[in-house]
Amino acid sequence: MDSVPEAVRKWIADTGLSSNRLSQLAGISQSTMSRVLAGRVDPAVGTLVEIALACGLDLDLATRPSSDPAAARAARAMLEAGFPADGDAHLSQWRERLTRFSGATDPISLLTTAARYASPLMRPGVELFGGEITVGQLASAGDAAQGLWALSGAAGLTLPEPHEFVPATTILWTQNTRRAVQLLTDSQLERTTRPGRATVAVLDAEPALFTHAFTQGIVRYAAPIQLMLDCLAQGGAAAADALAEVESW
Repeated sequence: MDSVPEAVRKWIADTGLSSNRLSQLAGISQSTMSRVLAGRVDPAVGTLVEIALACGLDLDLATRPSSDPAAARAARAMLEAGFPADGDAHLSQWRERLTRFSGATDPISLLTTAARYASPLMRPGVELFGGEITVGQLASAGDAAQGLWALSGAAGLTLPEPHEFVPATTILWTQNTRRAVQLLTDSQLERTTRPGRATVAVLDAEPALFTHAFTQGIVRYAAPIQLMLDCLAQGGAAAADALAEVESW
């Protein structure tokens, strides 16, 4: 998902006009345009509408369930020693939001709140599959896709043996989603668009997600806090089991 500054820069670049000229067409000051492009101000919707129209675009606002990976990263940065905490302003915003939304700073409140806003199964670009596949087969797909990978979600609660089928819903985090999806499409799994019917979800992951990943035999799993976040986000039995696990820490 593009940030507002990234989106506006793309709009302007596509016009071939200068930002100064676009600010004139949009009826805003050059200093306001500069602050928007630099991310130093949260522009009003009306301002964005005028900038979009000046670029020959209509601006539509739509809502969807929140699924921002920065929410999970913020929770891990707050709770997990050694997790990389960069100077990303978006991450800082989520740290403040998690405290505000949860009304507390205890780990359980922060984790459950972050999970609500970082749900992987609702994320644009998630690839969902139904059917049966063993843990070993899914791990092989992760290896064959190359790059960093790790399993998370329901499989992380029980750490099943490689010959056992993965429980729903198990997540394959990977740096090469396209290759992993191709491999799974060639397996016995069937693609689905309904999270409630998914056995496996495949998602892109940035390097930080793999911090403190661990191996169990031939299988690589995401860090315990990431496992709990991904299970809490699913709801149902996975969330209940994850909550019980977190409360025992």
